[in-house]
Amino acid sequence: MSKLINQYNDLKKKDSTKIYAIRVGIFYNFLNEDAKYINEKIGLKITNLSPEIIKCGFPISSLDRYKKIFEKSKINYEIVDNLNQGVSSTDYLNNIEIKHIIEKIKNLDMNNVTFHQAFDILLDFQNKLKKEVEK
Repeated sequence: MSKLINQYNDLKKKDSTKIYAIRVGIFYNFLNEDAKYINEKIGLKITNLSPEIIKCGFPISSLDRYKKIFEKSKINYEIVDNLNQGVSSTDYLNNIEIKHIIEKIKNLDMNNVTFHQAFDILLDFQNKLKKEVEK
């Protein structure tokens, strides 16, 4: 957590007028003063990480939605991506889509699926996977 706070503090030193959404895993988080500001402006719920650190945030899958909200609210923000080296944002999101496909397969009740439904499911998966590979 200290690495994240140090990054946040460095960003605020460079430009204290911006609100920083820092990516941590599958969420974008606002810390401390930025979290308070975002909570007041758009109502994201604040969570205490420790006595000195508070945060609020949103899932990366909602980034486009929140960008629109920030722009509509005239919030001066910056998105900060902290992805592991060699992993692009697209790769990460594609990985999430593949995980959703796998989860859907795992949850199928094979005793109650007709051949037609199974074919439609496989066709849907094939189309999604083709789209992911083409990206």
